[in-house]
Amino acid sequence: MSDLYNMIEGVFPNTEILLIYYGGSIAYGLDNNSSDKDVTVVLDGFRGNLHITLGEYDLFVFAKDRFIQRQQFDESIIAYHRAAADNVMSIERTLIYINPLFQETLDQLLVYDDKEFMLNHIAAELEYGRMRFDVNTNFKSHYHVFRIRGMVDHYEKTGKYELVVEEPWFTKMMDFKNNWDNEIAQNYVEEIKDQLDYLENYRNEMIQNGLG
Repeated sequence: MSDLYNMIEGVFPNTEILLIYYGGSIAYGLDNNSSDKDVTVVLDGFRGNLHITLGEYDLFVFAKDRFIQRQQFDESIIAYHRAAADNVMSIERTLIYINPLFQETLDQLLVYDDKEFMLNHIAAELEYGRMRFDVNTNFKSHYHVFRIRGMVDHYEKTGKYELVVEEPWFTKMMDFKNNWDNEIAQNYVEEIKDQLDYLENYRNEMIQNGLG
């Protein structure tokens, strides 16, 4: 077992580790040497969900039922976590550990209707993104607005909602992500707002046209 597995086991005794995988920038293929190491952990014998720092890792810990609810976009899960439900899309690359007893459940969660997943994911990002934008127009997390905008364009081209960010959104996403804390970010404030509006209108039109 990995050192991370052993650390988690030590911090959460009397639980069974079901799943460990990288989330955040690593999951989205956007990490660099300064990126956080976000890790999603699913436990049996644990209740609720928890965010803790463990050494160099930021752990997002979920009880089994809460993780399943997140992937199903259950509104009992806060929008912050629902907006990260797409981090499982790269799990073949980011997997650290899978308990054989959880494999079938994970396989089932990885089978979804692209359109339904996309509309639910947009809804979560709108709820979380607008709340964050109202608090501060320069949060680093706003890069996800461009990321999801590019994924929507990819869906329109291919019918697949996956971790592919079409241009020009990829360039805008990376520029904002790398400059969120300086004056360059100010150039994107109105566009972030515009793209939040676009995503809301896009989702509403899909639903009104019977496509959602």
